[in-house]
Amino acid sequence: MKNYFVRLLQTFDYSSILEFVQSLAPSSKYKLTTASLFISTTAPVIDRLFGLDTYAFCALIVVFLAELVSGIWASHIRGEVLSSMKLSRFTFKCAYYLILIAVPYLLSTSFTAHGKDVAAALFDWLHIFFVAQITLENMVSILENLSVISGKDKTHWISKIQDKINSLLN
Repeated sequence: MKNYFVRLLQTFDYSSILEFVQSLAPSSKYKLTTASLFISTTAPVIDRLFGLDTYAFCALIVVFLAELVSGIWASHIRGEVLSSMKLSRFTFKCAYYLILIAVPYLLSTSFTAHGKDVAAALFDWLHIFFVAQITLENMVSILENLSVISGKDKTHWISKIQDKINSLLN
């Protein structure tokens, strides 16, 4: 049976079963199969748990990481020592944010499935609100850090944005 399969593969210009398997999963040639499987299996879970597609969730993680990196850099400029306590606080905050995003989404999905449209709409709105608010809060923090990094007052970039918004509204 194996010889028959090898001969069949040779008709498609595969010299071995391994070469055929590697053509089906090229990541195996580079020992990336585990990473590939991890990404493939987590993407649907992220969507079902947080109500965000993979790109939006990655963007949220990038915002979290940008806050972390800019915060470490700003702390270094201020002469503060990096501590595990601060990293723990950041991790706790991110976990809390993810819970705030997941819970209203899951409740909205559940209420939708049970035909409770008013409750579903309320939790859907709350989900969108939390995603937007959490992203904006992190961006404010990043702007504060960038102000410190660039040698300006912590409120420099936020004040510039506030001034621009106020000028547009007047």
